Amino acid sequence: MLTGREMAQFAISCLGTPYFYGAKMTVLTEEFMKTMHKMYPATVTESYMQKARNKKIVGKKCVDCSGLIGAYRNKNLGSAKLYSTANKRLKISQLSTFPVGTVLYRQGHVAIFIGEEKGIYYCVEAKGLDWGVVKSKVSDCKFTHGLLFDDIKYDMDFFEPVEKLKNPFKEPTRNLKKGCYGEDVKWLQWELIEAGYQIDCDGSFGFFTGQALKSFQQSVKISADQICGPVTREKLKSN
Repeated sequence: MLTGREMAQFAISCLGTPYFYGAKMTVLTEEFMKTMHKMYPATVTESYMQKARNKKIVGKKCVDCSGLIGAYRNKNLGSAKLYSTANKRLKISQLSTFPVGTVLYRQGHVAIFIGEEKGIYYCVEAKGLDWGVVKSKVSDCKFTHGLLFDDIKYDMDFFEPVEKLKNPFKEPTRNLKKGCYGEDVKWLQWELIEAGYQIDCDGSFGFFTGQALKSFQQSVKISADQICGPVTREKLKSN
């Protein structure tokens, strides 16, 4: 069975691994970079790809933040999906009680908690293209939650699973995009909040709702067009 301590040791063994957005402990190729550029042009830009070439990481095994966790679990999920599928979500204020191997979460980023050394809490994170996989102080990373999963055994007492609450708003029957208003927009915002995004549930589809939706769509590998249509709704409901 997978354990939190083994996941922490796995993360430590990955220190120094290069980072590339979308990589899941796979060898970085020009073809993969071009695919990521086509899917996420705002993130994987031409200059981003050129920097990867300059760093000479093409041809090397690379990983992104969620890929580090997925490589151990053999289950590749984006950060939003990790948040929504966790069996227990712990507030970061409870850090001193976190078992080793807890997945640390903030919107758009995750890391693996590896424990305490001389009163300082540390994690391993795939930090970005400029850094790769590094050991960091948890206090420097602005995480909001710790996530535990039912397929991993932790050094702690049994915990009750988290049940997803029923969305109190009516599901949209139209495609939602920036500029939309109404109760159906609240349905979308409620689902995004449940998926871990920190936005208001005010019924107004503005910039922050659009950015959260785009991030969620990227996380579940669908078109990141910031439009909530049938495919996006199904992905939100299945979280």
